[in-house]
Amino acid sequence: MKTRLLVVFWLLATELVNAQQTSHQLITFSIPFGADTTQFVLVGDRHQLTNKKPILIFRQGSLPIPLLTRNPKNQQISLTELPAPVYDYRHKYHILMIAKPGIPLQVEDTYLDTLFSGKPALAMFPRAYHARNYLEYYVDQTNAVLTYVLKQPWADARRVVIVGGSEGYQVSLKTAYTNKQITHLIAYSGNVEGRQQAQIREARASGIGSPLQQAQAQQLVERLQKDWLAVCRDSLNTTNATVGDSNRSIYSFSHTNNVHYLTSLHIPICIVSGTADVRAHSNDVLPLEFARRGKTNLTLKTYVDLDHSLRHISYDSGGQVVGKVYDGNRVHCDYLEWLDSH
Repeated sequence: MKTRLLVVFWLLATELVNAQQTSHQLITFSIPFGADTTQFVLVGDRHQLTNKKPILIFRQGSLPIPLLTRNPKNQQISLTELPAPVYDYRHKYHILMIAKPGIPLQVEDTYLDTLFSGKPALAMFPRAYHARNYLEYYVDQTNAVLTYVLKQPWADARRVVIVGGSEGYQVSLKTAYTNKQITHLIAYSGNVEGRQQAQIREARASGIGSPLQQAQAQQLVERLQKDWLAVCRDSLNTTNATVGDSNRSIYSFSHTNNVHYLTSLHIPICIVSGTADVRAHSNDVLPLEFARRGKTNLTLKTYVDLDHSLRHISYDSGGQVVGKVYDGNRVHCDYLEWLDSH
């Protein structure tokens, strides 16, 4: 698909430099994407575009989370979801993040409190978001951005890294499989089974411990199996959900091709997960699948007692959770160190 630059917004000068106490500067691009327009952010100021550097594209997790938030008290603008260690690599790479479809590029930071409150506003899941919130859209969107970026004089196409977490795990895997210009793949907090399969795995694991819990887990598994039948009967429906995921979203992220995608690649791959993230346990089979094919391009990093959100879980003597402390920066630093050596 051919693309041309429509608009370049320079978030510089007083608006951003004075607002960003950490001196973040961002360039926001808007490019055509089929019948849509998609936006992405490059970390840096206009002077960054005089330097030719490799590309690192970061795909975030699920939910309609805008790329930018503004604190209404001090007007500070922040990038949501970009890990600090990745941001620190801006001197080595042009770092890009792509906006989710159908939602504002920038909101006040109280938006996130409402989104994660358990009772998000219906307006946070607009129809335009639901209509595009599925795997194939995000893969095509990522490829469209890369098509544009890699034609620019400031992009060194010899090294193109894609990093994705949670939902971005799946987006990154399939993008790397479909885009031969990607040279390195890093994915974390995801699973090779698919979204619905992972939920069933988690439900089954919740029953370990007592016959009563096993009975309750079985009921939950059966409900998830029944839900899947309904999804498959109407798998292209994007209007059946007001908040959360539509049938098309669930179906697209519950495919069974991830092992094939990964083992088909010849580029360096780093897969990261925590042992307290039950949904990610399916990654444990990847070394077996790569060895079966005589492939040696996989690095699997597994962190004991880290959960899906890269928090370290601590337990009491009875095995009950008593603490959760974020340890994600260590994880992000580790895979960036891996990237430096590959």
